[in-house]
Amino acid sequence: MNEDAARDDIAFIRRTMEQGRRVVGAWSPDVLVWGIAIAIGYFGTYARVRGYWTVDPARLWLACIVLPWAYTLRRLPARLVARGPDAPAERQLASPLAIQWFACGIFLTILGLATIFSGDRDPWWINPAVAGVMGIGFFVSSFLSNVVWLRWVGIAWWVGEVALFALRQRPEGFLLAGALMLVLLAVPGFVLMRGRRACA
Repeated sequence: MNEDAARDDIAFIRRTMEQGRRVVGAWSPDVLVWGIAIAIGYFGTYARVRGYWTVDPARLWLACIVLPWAYTLRRLPARLVARGPDAPAERQLASPLAIQWFACGIFLTILGLATIFSGDRDPWWINPAVAGVMGIGFFVSSFLSNVVWLRWVGIAWWVGEVALFALRQRPEGFLLAGALMLVLLAVPGFVLMRGRRACA
């Protein structure tokens, strides 16, 4: 009886990891889009702080948040329809990996919108908070998908979090945050997307 339970547990873990790998591949374009969009928000904020342009950062950030969400949610109707037992893993809303990133996205969106509408003139603390959440997301994803190199991306996010604390209340923090989004979010999304196409 115990051996059967152990076999069932191992089979469940294998299925979860295989599903995680498929979900990682399916969501890689979203990761790429989010990385580029949020990097634009950070670079635009830096340009405004430095006086290089006059666009209101609140409007820029709204676009950098709303447009990627529109891209990510484009598949929601198809997922809702395809929730049957034979639906591909990447279309199942119940995937632990997809739910984890969806929850991270909701948390970061609420944090970002609250910062925009609060009128806080110096929300330097949000940059390390975002980096910390991204580190958690990638670190946990590496175990859920068995894509080991994602673990190092998570650790790099945490190193970036420390660096962002060191640059608190300095304009260079926006530059670093934008660079982190490109290097540690957009680039992994691109690599995963290419890996998915190579396996297709």
